[in-house]
Amino acid sequence: MPRQTSRSWLHFAVVLVTVVAVACTASPPSTTIAAPSTAPVTTTTTLTMGNEYCAGSVGGQLVLVTGEEPIDFHPHDPQTVLPVTGWVAQGALEGLTGVSTGLEYIPELLDRLPSIDQEDGAVRARFELRPGLVWSDGQPLTARDVEFTYEAIMAIGPLTDRQGNPIDANGDGVTDEGHPYQTDDRELYESIAELDVRSETEFEITWTAFHPGWLSAFDIVFPAHRFSADPPQAAAELDVGMRTWTDPAGERLPSSGPLAFGAYDPGDHLELERNPGYHGSVSPDAANRGAACIESVRIDFEPRLADRLAAMRDGGAHVLYGQPQLPYDELSQNERFTVAVTPGATYDHWGVNLLNPHLADPLVREALAFALDKEQVVSVLYRPIFGDTLPADGLYNSYFMPTQPAYEPHGLDYTGPNVEAARTKLTEAGYEPGDAGVMVHPDRGPLSLRVGTTGGDPIRELQQTIIQQQLAAAGFDIVIDNVAGSDYFARGPFSEPALSASLSGGAEGDSTVWDITQFAWVGGPWPGAQSDAYRSDSGFMPYGHVNGDFNARADECDATIDEAERNRCYNELDLAATTLDGLSGDGGMFVFPITQRPDFYVYNNELLSAAAAAPDIDIGGPLVNVVDFKLAN
Repeated sequence: MPRQTSRSWLHFAVVLVTVVAVACTASPPSTTIAAPSTAPVTTTTTLTMGNEYCAGSVGGQLVLVTGEEPIDFHPHDPQTVLPVTGWVAQGALEGLTGVSTGLEYIPELLDRLPSIDQEDGAVRARFELRPGLVWSDGQPLTARDVEFTYEAIMAIGPLTDRQGNPIDANGDGVTDEGHPYQTDDRELYESIAELDVRSETEFEITWTAFHPGWLSAFDIVFPAHRFSADPPQAAAELDVGMRTWTDPAGERLPSSGPLAFGAYDPGDHLELERNPGYHGSVSPDAANRGAACIESVRIDFEPRLADRLAAMRDGGAHVLYGQPQLPYDELSQNERFTVAVTPGATYDHWGVNLLNPHLADPLVREALAFALDKEQVVSVLYRPIFGDTLPADGLYNSYFMPTQPAYEPHGLDYTGPNVEAARTKLTEAGYEPGDAGVMVHPDRGPLSLRVGTTGGDPIRELQQTIIQQQLAAAGFDIVIDNVAGSDYFARGPFSEPALSASLSGGAEGDSTVWDITQFAWVGGPWPGAQSDAYRSDSGFMPYGHVNGDFNARADECDATIDEAERNRCYNELDLAATTLDGLSGDGGMFVFPITQRPDFYVYNNELLSAAAAAPDIDIGGPLVNVVDFKLAN
């Protein structure tokens, strides 16, 4: 796995085993209708907390149904994390900053977003916590908790397994040493030269160099008073305790968010309890500035899609949230339900192997761009579920989403379908019509290319079929070659032979493992993490794009403190990846963004009088703004 640089980039890595792989192994549509679910728990308790937003509101329990149950609830372990673990963490343990539905950083525990100062080569920022922060057990939440979190994440000490048992990999009777707290999101912390606590609410961080993802550090702050004062021991305690959200004494961890971890029935549901002392949200997406109106949340795990639909249809759940599936259009088109999705940071793309003899020719890649009809993909696959949520013409940038101010649509000259232009490009490349309409090159042979993805996701598989037919009109023979689950990545573009070939420009490894890949990358408020998928010195670039100028320019972008200038720089990098313009020239156009891939978020508007905004599944989820949910009287 590559080095990780931000919460968004964390998902860049675990997307291989979570966001993409798990979503793509979701149960296929079923015609079996489950028995009616138990109705959600409600009460007639009226909240009287002086919270004007909740005045007159029925408390009760909010029921959320989803399909993915994690192995445990550790929020950072890349081997076990799933989106739902992030939802729980977002609802129970806040970080210094959060992310809005507009994919912008917002303060959570901070009083305001700080700014960077650079003087004498040092990069510093002064942070100030919101006044009066308190953990749900009544203890003050202070800058010491931030310092504790940093020390635990960076601690070096004896390693333990997920149950807390010492690890002796060599069998020599000596416990292995390393970072006891499991996370791939350590680079931001490694670049910290000093964390200086100035007061209960103020601290200053000095970095060895500027990092553009600096605001994503400390996405969770841990309660220092529940763990050892010795950093290595605390790190080990945290790594074990966060899997069940308990401290070393076995007591539930206190909360800094609107919810607290409650009872867990593995294989069935998790309960989260209301934190009555919550300090309130300052998110622009939240209307309620006080504690949550509901009394608890129950997350029901229903692996079968038909059971999730039945839970919503029969009133057994208030909210459904998760990866999109075509049968969800049943709810989209029913006036009892409101689809409240917002375009997120996840986007589907087709990426090509520049070491393939056909795709190495920029004229062939231009032909593919001309033949590709993104608008049809959006219209057929996403509009029935999401309506007009997504731009109708698809996506034309891999660093920024259309909802972000820095978004620039690149490659509009290739907006398809333009079969005539595609065939013209292939003719220029030396191809001639062959059998069954497939173009043939005298040296390379028929224009036959394999496209693969993780099998089991009907939307993604239908997307392949649609594009296969689009490209066939231009003379491409696209062969669909999918592999179940995460095995696709282990045997395809991220396998050792494929990566070795890609990073060496074909001098090593096996360049024939794959031709075209289809899956999703995850972006976020800091887009620069995308560069590691494109630069040949990252160790994780699958496309065969070996370009030292690109690597150097990516370093310059990341080192640019001015945000506007940095965004312009990232747009230069996108031009190099998605077009033949810019510094990659004929070696560019190896990534074809297709469309954002929203989460499916729907609620029953007969059972709820108010719902909450839900940022992207990988950076937020349905519980970030849980304070806004109100059950109908």
